[in-house]
Amino acid sequence: MEHPAPTDATVKQLYGTAFRCGKPDCQRPLFQLDNETGDRTLNSRVAHIHARREGGPRWNPGMSGEANRSGENLLLLCIEHSYEIDENAARFPPEMLREWKAAQLAEHDQIQRSWHLNNDEVAEASALSFDPHQLSIATASATTVMATARAVGKMVSVGRQRRRLAHQAAQAWQALRLRTNRTMPVFDLNGDRLTVEPSRAETKPYEEALNGALAESQAELEPLAVEVVAELHAVSAADQSLGPWCDWVERQVEELIAAAGRWPGRPPTEDDQAWPDAVAELQRASAALNAAWRGDRTVSPPEPAPADSGPVETDQQRAVREHWKLLESAGPWGRVKHRDYDAALYARLMEVLPWANTLPLVPSLMAMGLDVTARRAATVARNADETAYRALIRQATEQTPLAASVVLLQHLGAIAKEQGREALQDAAAAEATKLLLAEDWKSPAVWVDNRNYARRLLAWTAGASRGGELRETLKAAFEGNPDLLPSVIEAMGQWGEAFNREGTDPTRVFQRISELPDWFPTGLVADLIKQMFPAVSAADEFGSERYSDVVQRLASQILWIAEGNSNEW
Repeated sequence: MEHPAPTDATVKQLYGTAFRCGKPDCQRPLFQLDNETGDRTLNSRVAHIHARREGGPRWNPGMSGEANRSGENLLLLCIEHSYEIDENAARFPPEMLREWKAAQLAEHDQIQRSWHLNNDEVAEASALSFDPHQLSIATASATTVMATARAVGKMVSVGRQRRRLAHQAAQAWQALRLRTNRTMPVFDLNGDRLTVEPSRAETKPYEEALNGALAESQAELEPLAVEVVAELHAVSAADQSLGPWCDWVERQVEELIAAAGRWPGRPPTEDDQAWPDAVAELQRASAALNAAWRGDRTVSPPEPAPADSGPVETDQQRAVREHWKLLESAGPWGRVKHRDYDAALYARLMEVLPWANTLPLVPSLMAMGLDVTARRAATVARNADETAYRALIRQATEQTPLAASVVLLQHLGAIAKEQGREALQDAAAAEATKLLLAEDWKSPAVWVDNRNYARRLLAWTAGASRGGELRETLKAAFEGNPDLLPSVIEAMGQWGEAFNREGTDPTRVFQRISELPDWFPTGLVADLIKQMFPAVSAADEFGSERYSDVVQRLASQILWIAEGNSNEW
């Protein structure tokens, strides 16, 4: 059974005797008024005290159609409360709603403010209040908007609980660092206290606890996010005008998930604003959606940020990433000794040896340098049969530059020794020695290409030759080409790096010369420096800092040593 809808005259009379929502504690006017343009937007519905349809809220089977559609059975409410009294009918009995209506009429009599509707506005209010199609759409919209608000609230509440667990894990890690520094005081050369990091073995459980807490936070929030997004799609389907606000809320849900999975710093620092900002913006977006649904004036959704493709990876960064990945793929051959020889993997490691040779010999790069790369290649070749292994030794002699070839041969020999394959060990050693003794060091390219390993190569050569042969070889190289000097000076530099105060991140890579070996023609080189760089004078590491050019700075340190001084740091 369904009673007739109220007449347009009744609707006009209702708005002519009320100004704001009939719920006593609600101050929303029945229309939103734009003070700048004078335009007004309907912000209310005509609600029935006793339902118009059988089975509806507060249905009165004994009420006539005329009584049902009369003004005495009708109450003007804002959009939100018009749906609230129907969804929770038991909380809002007819007696209560009649009291609201009486209060609404009394207020009008007192303040003499109301809304005088034209025919179009009456038609709009009637359609949105009584038209079955419009009413069903509005009801669906109200249900889903409220469900969205509840789901967002639940997501924020769960996220905050989980964030506390991540905070506790980060604090425990920081407490470990504090204990370590209290028990291990370390100072630099200026007497300043240095930060000491716990060992990797000590740190690992704390790092895993923090990462686990963050991962669990995301895992618990993701199904809640699915619930929010599902409700948002329902809201958009019920009321397309709310689509921009729904999209805004959905974007902020994604931001919240991302923020829940991160903690600034490893080791952890104090929490930053990423998480609280994500929570605040999600709540702001959700509130704006609710306001837009109610018809309240609200903020417009911000334009979606352009897709962030992240920082552009440089060629050097790409090379580092790919090199790490390659070394990781070869890792199992170093951990166990039974894996078969993988020729393809060995070939890939051979290809990157020249690149690994270019990395400075500093602690932060040791794990991917030439020695580690050559060692991985040798372990991959461990179980090659004798014929294949000898072929790899011959192939290594053709590798360039010289450092890559010699270092690879040394590691092939070391692996052969571990397996008791003495003949292969001797073959690798013999080839490495042959290469070292054959180099005359007269070519600038040899010094440049082997810049990082020249001192080591020359030391091996000195060990494999007799007496001062190497010194004479280097003298002959200088006499034949004095222009070798800048390349030789750089090649003799020893690498170092400075770290931040926490001792975690390298801030500067540099070269210095603390001593010169017996096989190096120090006197001859000092004379050449004085001729080629007359403005350079002898100075220790700190005094030579006045030279901005690396070669001149190192040349100054060579002169310092040539004068009989010692650089001890």
